[in-house]
Order: sequence, then C-alpha cells, then structure tokens
Amino acid sequence: MTDAHELLRACAEGHSESAFQELVHRYVDLVYSAAIRRVDGDTQLAEDVTQEVFTHLAGKAGSLPPNVTLGGWLHRHTGFVASTAMRGKLRRRNRERQAAEMNALNEPSEADWKKLGPALDEALDVLDAAGRDALVLRYFERRELRAVGAALGVSDDTAQKRVSRALDKLREHFSRRGISSTATALSIVLSANAVQSAPAGLAITISTAAALAGTPFATSTTATVTKAIAMTALQKTLIVATVAAAVGTGIYEARKRGFASKQSAALSHKVSV
Repeated sequence: MTDAHELLRACAEGHSESAFQELVHRYVDLVYSAAIRRVDGDTQLAEDVTQEVFTHLAGKAGSLPPNVTLGGWLHRHTGFVASTAMRGKLRRRNRERQAAEMNALNEPSEADWKKLGPALDEALDVLDAAGRDALVLRYFERRELRAVGAALGVSDDTAQKRVSRALDKLREHFSRRGISSTATALSIVLSANAVQSAPAGLAITISTAAALAGTPFATSTTATVTKAIAMTALQKTLIVATVAAAVGTGIYEARKRGFASKQSAALSHKVSV
C-alpha cells in the first residue's frame, strides 16, 4: 500500500488525480463518521462537511508538515469544519424562526385580538398618565413617533422609550391575567385593531344633534348640514308657492272663460226676441 505521505506529495507536486482519489477512498469513512457525530446526525450536512474537508486537503496538500499523521489531521480538521457548519445551521434556524415569528406577528390572528381586546381598556386604565397618553397617541391616534414626541413635548427617543415602557406594562398586566404576549406582538395587534371605523354618517348625526340641541360648539359640518336643511325647507316653500300660483291662475282663467260664455248667451237671447 502506498504511504499517505507519498500520495500527498503526488497530489502537491504532480497534481495526481489518482493519488487524491486514493486518499479520499482511504479516509472518507473516517471523515464522514466524525462529521455525522459532530452535526447531530444530519446526514446531508455530514456529506457537505466531508466534501469540504477533502477540498481543503487538496488545497493544503503541499503545505502539510512532512511528519503529519494524515488520519489525525483529517479528524481534527473535520471537527473545525463541522463546528463552522453547525454555527451556520443554527444561524439559519434562528433567522427562519425569527422570520416565521415576524410573519405571525405581522398577521395578528382574530383569536389574539379576541383575547386582548376585552381587557385592553382596563389595562390602559392602570397605566400612569404618561404611558397611557403615549399609547393613545401612537396607536389610537395613529401618530408617528416624531408626532408623539411633539405632542408630549419630548424628543423622539424619549417618546419611543415611553411607548416601549407602556407596552411592557401592558404585557405584564395581560400576563397576570393569563394572556401571554410580547411587547412586539402587542404593538402590532394594537396597530391593527385599536381603532375601528365608526358607522358611516355617525359623526354628522352627532354634530347635527348637537346643533339642534343648542350647544355652543356647532362645527362647520353642523353648519353645512343646517344650511342644507334650511335650503331644503326654502325650496319646499318655493315649490308650494309656485304650485299654488299655477293653480290660482288656472282657476282665474276658467272663471273668466265661463263669464264670457254667459255674456255671449245672454246677448244672443236678446237678439232673437
């Protein structure tokens, strides 16, 4: 059997493909077995590690020490490559998990809101004024953080901290009542559900009712509605007057024709006598 050092020399100096193939066949089981133990039984990852180890061997064949024990070097290098591969695998898993969590958070379920909604206003009541105002501005009035800060008279960073602290307190309040959530999840659920559209026309109805009740804060909308009502009444009056005039004119013309007919008949009678 050809010595491993001679095969390495043939690979490095003569670029012998057959020598490299011999090394692979001789050590592939050793490398694969070490790899699969290092990667928790992931056979596909073990194959990738094994391939990378021998790729490195091909590149390092000329730089390995003359007295190197190739089996020992391959075993140790397999450990390095497998550790790197496992770290990459864990990073990928974390990214995938985070992506899945973000997707779930970006699409808050109806069930989440059904649990949080009934307890939301009670939870807001227990917050201090600063936290409650920050959340109302951010999620109920749907203002950007800069606008929240301006309304509260603080910087953008301070506004962000107030909102974050208030969300944490909400989370703690819900947790004590058996409703598990995270601050991020609460933020997204509140953004999606905290404010719902009122029935169409309700604002005008309220404004009109306030104006008719004599309140001193009639809005421009109320004034517009009141004007519309007044114009409608005026139009009705004009229409009634127009119809009445038309009817009166018709009656007058009819009576006039009747009187003329009677005069003509009386005149004819006198002539015939």
